[in-house]
Amino acid sequence: MKPSDHALIAIKAALNALPIVGGSIASLIGDYVPISTQRSIEKATELLQNKLISLEGRIDADAVNKDEFSELFKSCYLVVIRTTHESKLRAASAILANILLKPGDSEKLSYVELDHFVRCLDGLSTGAITALGTTRKLAAQNNIQPDQDGNQTLSFEMLSNELETIEPSLILGLAGELNAFNLIHIHGRPAIPTTQYGNYPLSLTPLGKRFVEWFLEKQP
Repeated sequence: MKPSDHALIAIKAALNALPIVGGSIASLIGDYVPISTQRSIEKATELLQNKLISLEGRIDADAVNKDEFSELFKSCYLVVIRTTHESKLRAASAILANILLKPGDSEKLSYVELDHFVRCLDGLSTGAITALGTTRKLAAQNNIQPDQDGNQTLSFEMLSNELETIEPSLILGLAGELNAFNLIHIHGRPAIPTTQYGNYPLSLTPLGKRFVEWFLEKQP
């Protein structure tokens, strides 16, 4: 029996021990989790296939035999089985396709960067990914020019207004996730802060911009 099967049995046993609702919840998990995971795998496979078709003639078939591909494949697979959100599935497929590009391709990123990006993808909540994409959109729409380090800075209020259905304190928490991966930089508390963090400066880093452009915006 696979370790994953053991884990699922343990979870169902624990849920069955709960009064009244345990049995029904355990049954729901038993029925839904395998189906949901399979759907995610199938969707990611479809997205990867479409991506590879769009890159026809630029793929290095021998790359699948290299250790770097093997490592990245396992990391992407973990992302796929942990989510049903298409934005994450699409990004994982695009990351995997990128490492298969032939050496010297102008769009091929280094393994170090791809490895970092897949760990970003695995570690970030879907809300944080939405916040990152929105920050990138705002920077482009408002023609915010990069500073000498390539950072594009905007106010927290701009992001909060765009994500109006999300509480400001939660948006700041999402920005904190992105800050940890250096996709967005939080500059810290202003000398005279306004309400709801409105004048807190946030910067879209070059790394964050690249992540959005290559793996969230690009379509096959």
